Amino acid sequence: MRKQKILIGIIIVLAVVSAVFYGYRTFYAYTTTESGLTYRFTKGEPIAAPFSDDHYCLINYMILGPEGDTLVSTYGNDTLVEVPYPPVATNELTEALRLAAPGSRVEIKLATDSLKLKNSSDYKIQLLPNGQMAKVIFDLERVITNQEYYEFLANKSFQRAIAENKLIDNYAIKNPGLWQLDTFEMIKYRVLSDTQGLFCNMWVSPNLFSNAPIQKAAPAVTFDVVVKRLNGVLIYDSRLENKHYTADYSGQINPIRALNILPYYVDENMDVEFLVTSDYGFGAQGRIGVPPYTPLSVRIFNVEPIK
Repeated sequence: MRKQKILIGIIIVLAVVSAVFYGYRTFYAYTTTESGLTYRFTKGEPIAAPFSDDHYCLINYMILGPEGDTLVSTYGNDTLVEVPYPPVATNELTEALRLAAPGSRVEIKLATDSLKLKNSSDYKIQLLPNGQMAKVIFDLERVITNQEYYEFLANKSFQRAIAENKLIDNYAIKNPGLWQLDTFEMIKYRVLSDTQGLFCNMWVSPNLFSNAPIQKAAPAVTFDVVVKRLNGVLIYDSRLENKHYTADYSGQINPIRALNILPYYVDENMDVEFLVTSDYGFGAQGRIGVPPYTPLSVRIFNVEPIK
């Protein structure tokens, strides 16, 4: 009887050790492929066979520096990131994506040198030292067909427009005035001052941008501008920068569409505030201090045509 209890105890111990070892290999130990990809699954398991290339991936991801600090994260965004399903593995990231099943989370170790080449536009990543290891973690939420992807985009654009315009409407309510709306461009605007009494009919009627620009004869204009987020955070103020901005009718020379287009609709004697959606601002990428898909307040005044 005693020997039987000892045997049962040994079996239990071996089972526990085996489970711990399996858990360690699954959730802690990394696997390295022949191509050099070093990865591990911290949620879910590898897929049995990759999808065909007529699919899209909907993911969230983050990039961690060598010290474990978060450099990039999409987990706080209100929509998933869309990535075409890779038909072949061309680098570590696409290889890991082809290994993942929907609902899984994958952690990849990646040399900072390689990461900097893959994310050349991100200044935080470009500041990383060479010769160290960073991490990329992604959750593959869904894999959808091309047709499902088009439906996803249409719904996302609709929901995005509702969300941004709600923020714009709330700003207009908190800052009352004679606001008008261009229903085609979804831009709200109001005249803050009209020093020469030139408050023409186009400014008290909707759809301003269906009309020809006031400054249509000028090849370029200079102007003062104040650009803010709707929560009041300042982005640009030409007076603080001690310079005038310029808009060129033949080219996009400013960082956002609003500053390339709107000055042409403002008379020399007027001070106008525009509320614009993110497609006139910093769009899906955002910038330092401006999250993706941020609507803006754009005030334009002291416009002077360049003859």
